[in-house]
Amino acid sequence: MKERILVVDDVDTIARVYARFLERQGYEVRIAFNGEEALIEFDRFKPDLVVSDIRMPRMSGFELASEIRKKKPDQKIILMTGYADEAEVLEQQKNRGFPFFTKPADLQTTVLEIVQKVLSENKAENV
Repeated sequence: MKERILVVDDVDTIARVYARFLERQGYEVRIAFNGEEALIEFDRFKPDLVVSDIRMPRMSGFELASEIRKKKPDQKIILMTGYADEAEVLEQQKNRGFPFFTKPADLQTTVLEIVQKVLSENKAENV
């Protein structure tokens, strides 16, 4: 069974680029364009991993991650940002189980490497 990834970004083109790339890598991918949509899709899709932008209208990626963790405390989540000041905050959040990358990111090396690492940790925990 394919691993499932939910990509959340309010910028349509970014969300679609990441989704297409991850689909080509063999993952089943769904997209949400804001935190509210993401929570609905999370319940429907039951992803193995959520990859979310931080800066979005109505609900930030941090708020989304918090809501998801209330539903499923061990949910794997990767946060992403295009802002240097947020990258510093994210570096501090790694200890709380939020790996991250900054945009633009190299899809093949950075994004795929982090996604594979997080998902492989998930498999190791379930063995």
